[in-house]
Amino acid sequence: MISRKFAGFLIIPALLGSINASHAISNTASQILQCTLGTYLDITPELGGAVTTTAIAPDTGNLNTALVSKFKINLNTDCQKLYLQGKTTGAGGDVNALFRQGNQTYVVFSNTASGKVPTAAAIADCKTASPTATGNANAIAYPIASITLDNGGRANYDNNKNQYKLDVNAGTTIATTSTGTTPYANTYSFQDNAGTYQAIMTLTSTSL
Repeated sequence: MISRKFAGFLIIPALLGSINASHAISNTASQILQCTLGTYLDITPELGGAVTTTAIAPDTGNLNTALVSKFKINLNTDCQKLYLQGKTTGAGGDVNALFRQGNQTYVVFSNTASGKVPTAAAIADCKTASPTATGNANAIAYPIASITLDNGGRANYDNNKNQYKLDVNAGTTIATTSTGTTPYANTYSFQDNAGTYQAIMTLTSTSL
């Protein structure tokens, strides 16, 4: 018969063997540390180089200088889709200011003076292939001369939604839109009352 004292000596080696089997001795260990970066998009107006006010020559309707809108885009993902949209105000509320005839895009400016806001029909007449001076009082259309992205990418006009779709690269991009100075034929006349004419350009991640 094995004494209790000797039996204890037999149990200890057995326990040590079990411990060594479950954890092999190592002189190196690693752990993976991870942190997740979310998508970042920030769009702000860029004042440097923007031209947001000018005068209209009353005899011709020509702008004294081209109007220039600029936006700064900070982005940390490649090929983000953004949308450049325009709106102007008619008697019934805000409407899309951008339209296209042939290969040229135009933007409609509306008179903001009290009692001189154009009707929806006047704005619609500006957008036709053959506007009539008597049919678009207090609404004047000017061409979009250029859209540039200084960090690559591209801008394409969407004829179905009358907005520009921009593909923007990662990093910081300045998006610049310039108008022409000569009005779309027959959208300026002496039917257009004196006052301030306005269109609002918006760059957004939300499509119309």
